[in-house]
Amino acid sequence: MPSSLVRKAAPVTAAGLACALAFAAAPPAAAGPAAALPTVGVRVGVTGGAYTGSVGIVRTSARTVFGGYYCAANGTDPTPLTALVDAQEQYGLGGVRAYWDAAKKDFVVTDIHGDVADSKKKWNAYVNEKKITTGPCGTAIKDTDKVRWTLEA
Repeated sequence: MPSSLVRKAAPVTAAGLACALAFAAAPPAAAGPAAALPTVGVRVGVTGGAYTGSVGIVRTSARTVFGGYYCAANGTDPTPLTALVDAQEQYGLGGVRAYWDAAKKDFVVTDIHGDVADSKKKWNAYVNEKKITTGPCGTAIKDTDKVRWTLEA
């Protein structure tokens, strides 16, 4: 059965999915149980829109998001986007939507808990209060980091 995230995800065209999968990295081959992907515990917060909140510790790791794109920094590390998706699944943030941006070769978050980005404001991710400079699937996070998504002009 699809998760609530998949049911609420923005539709992706066949061309968009093909483009996303063209840049997607395959999960690393496991060499047994010791080769498991790193799992970290981070705090996730959402600010800037009508919904503001933070959730408890979110366990996250590199994973597929939004219909099959493998999201991992450096091929194995969890990211601000995996933390947001896992926070949605673990704590129910009210829905997370994103689309694949072919020019950026990464996802762009468009909606968290009904707070929608538009031409004047967008969702930005911060790790330990520092705005990320790479895409949300290209930024590695580590254990005890604080991830904040803020809707801002």
